Amino acid sequence: MGQDRAAALDAARTLLRQAEQRVGVTSHDPQPITATTPRTGGLELLLPTGLPTGAACTITGSTTLLLMALAAAQSAERWVAFVGMPALGMIAVHEAGIDLRRVAHIPDVAGNGTAVVAALLDGVGHVVVGPACPLAPADRRRLLARARERDTTLVATYPWEGTALTLEAQRTAWTGAERGDYWLREARWDVLRRSKADGPGARFTIHRGAAGELTVEQPAPGLRLVTGVA
Repeated sequence: MGQDRAAALDAARTLLRQAEQRVGVTSHDPQPITATTPRTGGLELLLPTGLPTGAACTITGSTTLLLMALAAAQSAERWVAFVGMPALGMIAVHEAGIDLRRVAHIPDVAGNGTAVVAALLDGVGHVVVGPACPLAPADRRRLLARARERDTTLVATYPWEGTALTLEAQRTAWTGAERGDYWLREARWDVLRRSKADGPGARFTIHRGAAGELTVEQPAPGLRLVTGVA
């Protein structure tokens, strides 16, 4: 089993290199970034069992929410691959707490999105499909079946049929820049979580403090989370 998985990962890496060469990306050894200390704890209330394996999930509304969820789910041995996300910056990935030594980034799939994602699902723990990798419904169904077979996690940044978990950032608020120092220090996300166990959905509020610490709150049952501004 271990040899089969290693061979699959080698095949995925080969396909990754081919895709990168087509779009002019040649570096595979990211330089260390030490400007910040990532903090990934604090999401246990939102993701008590992490991201589901052998399944697909959808995370929309905030790239930061996506990266925080991946950082909390990434284990010491699991890779994360980003496909079709050309605007994604590696500094943001690092600051979210994701280990860059186990990150693959394919910003442009050159029309081969289905093949690229399928190969990565064979050897990568978390495969993120971005907006620049549109897939037909039939291809999405086949890739979901492949994720189930390989016990990997498929993460979509746009609506995807048959997902086991959906996280939707309905409102994001940043503070700090209004003080005149042009540095966003604190943030808040109002998140709607949907899964089989959540019924119509469960609402949470995530706070990130100036030091990077995360706290998650859940409104009491019967209370409605107000996201507008009076």
